[in-house]
Amino acid sequence: MGIPQETAKQALRQVNNRSLDEALAIVFGESNSTTNKTNTEQSTQVYNFPTAAPADEMDVCEEPYKMLFVVNGSLRMSSGKMAAQVAHCAIDLYQKLIEKRSKSLNYWHEFGETKIVVRGNSTEELIDIDSRAKANRSIITALIEDAGMTEIASGSITCVGLFGTNKQLNPITGHLKLMQDCLKCSEQ
Repeated sequence: MGIPQETAKQALRQVNNRSLDEALAIVFGESNSTTNKTNTEQSTQVYNFPTAAPADEMDVCEEPYKMLFVVNGSLRMSSGKMAAQVAHCAIDLYQKLIEKRSKSLNYWHEFGETKIVVRGNSTEELIDIDSRAKANRSIITALIEDAGMTEIASGSITCVGLFGTNKQLNPITGHLKLMQDCLKCSEQ
């Protein structure tokens, strides 16, 4: 379309990256305050917070975000137990993102809410991944310890969840393999 990059970025900032159509309307002078107010209200209802936090370093999403869950493959968890641990982790990450009012949550919603589950080899590896991720302040983390009420000993680290971009997460977790058959997890 021939729109200068800085103009496009400013228009996207004005609409909090909610809608390309809204941003284009601003660029081409077709925007009105009623439309912007209505869309802001709709965004508030969908995401349960008024606007994204201004503290995020990126104004325009250049790379999609994902949730990545590293399951402790050294524990003998059933499929159901493993699913529950990943679910605990996902909820924990999501609550942290809502509390931060992070723009990245909006980006994650817009780009399909990617979630990936990979296999970690040991408790030590999960702790190391969590520590390395926390060193990068842009990555949100959740470390899940089991309560010990069913299959696993109390305090066992079952899953670590990370939220960030491929560029942020791949140096930390790029070596891990997708969780394909959790019933064979303890055999690998």
